[in-house]
Amino acid sequence: MAENNDYQVLARRWRPQRFSEVVGQDHIVTTLQNAISQGRVGQGYLFIGTRGTGKTTIARILAKALNCLSDSKPVTEPCCQCASCQAIKDGASLDVIEIDGASNRTIDNIRQIRDTVSIAPVSSRYKIYIIDEVHMLTKEAFNALLKTLEEPPAHVKFFFATTDPQKIPPTILSRVQKFELHRMDWNTLNSYLSMMAEKEGLKASPAAIAAVARAGNGSMRDALSVFDQVLAWGGEEVTEKDVASLLGLTDREIISELNEAIVKTDCAAALECVAKVLEGGRDAERFILSLIQYFRDLAVMKISNSPGKLLEESPEYLDSLRKAAGGHTLSRLTQSIDELLQILPKLSSTEAKQTILELAVLKLIHIRSQISPDEIFKRLQELEQGSVIKEREKIAERQAAAPENGNQPDLSGDLALAKQLFPGSRLE
Repeated sequence: MAENNDYQVLARRWRPQRFSEVVGQDHIVTTLQNAISQGRVGQGYLFIGTRGTGKTTIARILAKALNCLSDSKPVTEPCCQCASCQAIKDGASLDVIEIDGASNRTIDNIRQIRDTVSIAPVSSRYKIYIIDEVHMLTKEAFNALLKTLEEPPAHVKFFFATTDPQKIPPTILSRVQKFELHRMDWNTLNSYLSMMAEKEGLKASPAAIAAVARAGNGSMRDALSVFDQVLAWGGEEVTEKDVASLLGLTDREIISELNEAIVKTDCAAALECVAKVLEGGRDAERFILSLIQYFRDLAVMKISNSPGKLLEESPEYLDSLRKAAGGHTLSRLTQSIDELLQILPKLSSTEAKQTILELAVLKLIHIRSQISPDEIFKRLQELEQGSVIKEREKIAERQAAAPENGNQPDLSGDLALAKQLFPGSRLE
């Protein structure tokens, strides 16, 4: 089979080129398009968000929209066909300069920008500087940028991107418009990956796509990168087990089997589950993390009236979680999570990982054999109520058997019980 040297990874092939293609950031897209249509585009923008959420992508699309040649003025949606749009897409535009703040962070680098901002654009409306990871600039570099950012020439725009806005000086933050990009939720990632797989003609089960979406952890780029890896691993058709094998995750069947053993306090079956995990080459720490996540999901099932909004899962898996949650109390689940969190750090500092894992599941079973505080309180209440009823019965029997005495008050009911419990008191 001939090697395909022209293959482009999914994250690049599916990178949005228009505002309409941006996923999960509607609040930012709408604001930017309104600013363009109203002629209110600022001189500086700061895009804030975790990796893979679209910070640099939106900056590039905005640059294309401002310099698009399909109209005599900036457009709310770039045509992606004109020479300017194509040059920006290919990173060849002389008027859109992208700078990596991590490797160009010194004052000398910023001085080069300051010395060239006054030069008019070569063939575009605006000269645009896109600085990625801008928080990596030195203090001196920020100071050198300050005056230019405050009063730039009319033909200059600055677009910044950062994952850590706390490191940017307040003097810079006050001179730009800030946009916070949302972390992608599971439903958004799952829907997008399903659509992408269909258009690409990729064979992947819904469970596999759901697993890839979870592995993306809120990042579209990470999810697409994982999908690329899984496709290379799984061959013609990708399954959930392929994703688990590639990422070192524990199969959900084993987690479910282990949970059943814990509920039944079956130590032998629980240890067999641990053996399956290690024999399958799964990472011990990832196994504990998967178990923590599972118990967390069960706790959410018991607490929330709308667990589907909090859990990034398919309806079928939510049903299985709902059934599994019935075998636990909330207090036991929180105890189990706390126990696993304490065991987790020990795995990285020992070679006896199997022993640590076996100890972990045995402790989870031990937690089930303990009486929870809620159960203790309930039993005390039942005992107390039973004692009160019996005492009332004894008082009623004594009163029925005693001769009438006109000098003694007729005590009955709660008053008689109080007199019995507190002898010598003056109760009438």
